[in-house]
Amino acid sequence: MVGVAILGFIMWVGLPLVIPALVFLLWLGSAELRDMLAKRGIELNMAFLRWGGLLMLVFSYPPLSTQYPGIPWREIALGLVLIGAFSYELLNGANIPRFAYSLMAFLYLPWMLGYFLLLRYHPYDDTLGIWTLTLPLLATFATDVGAYFIGRFFGRNKLAPTISPGKTVEGSIGGIASSFGVLLIYTSIVRHFYPESAFSLLQPLELFVFSLLLSLAAQLGDLTESMLKRYCGVKDSGNFLPGHGGLLDRMDSVLFAVPLAYYLLAIFYPV
Repeated sequence: MVGVAILGFIMWVGLPLVIPALVFLLWLGSAELRDMLAKRGIELNMAFLRWGGLLMLVFSYPPLSTQYPGIPWREIALGLVLIGAFSYELLNGANIPRFAYSLMAFLYLPWMLGYFLLLRYHPYDDTLGIWTLTLPLLATFATDVGAYFIGRFFGRNKLAPTISPGKTVEGSIGGIASSFGVLLIYTSIVRHFYPESAFSLLQPLELFVFSLLLSLAAQLGDLTESMLKRYCGVKDSGNFLPGHGGLLDRMDSVLFAVPLAYYLLAIFYPV
């Protein structure tokens, strides 16, 4: 609950705290990826991952697109980073596995983190952006809680036994139901304060589809990180939170849910 309160405060303050928080997530998350993959003898290009990640965060800031519309800033950032990474390998031994895994890490972390900015300032209203970003965060939290308790008491059928033996089909369904219930209450509250927002257009069936997709994305993010940890032969991504694992263990689900929420809102409820 302390973490939720801190996250809420960061979102409420906005850019002065959001940017440092994302940079912190980028720096520590990339270190955890580096250390995990090192267990398999895999090297990452940390300059590509970190400094290219900073460029991606800068180019993800929505007012940039407002000031210069029609320019695909994030794609430009990705192109520049790829050119730099290719050039680095040409001058430093052409380590193709290092390039490939660094690209995977780049798409997994800084590319995904950029959507936090896009959603926080979508639709370019600071206050409404807080509510918008909270949507996938709540869906993820509700999914985790619902899946844990339903899976603990009613779980019988394994969901992905080779990747995460503790997860069950019943827990997954419980997470989906919990996500829908929480978002139903949440959107009703937002609709009261912002009757002209996209939230007011969401009908119960549409909201169920939204919550279903966000919940599945959160579970996919969780399983993806579990797969990565199993591949690297580690129990936790790090020791950022002693007894609770690393940073990536805490944010694996939202790394998938936040980008999906952005696309859903941008496609079906464009500004």
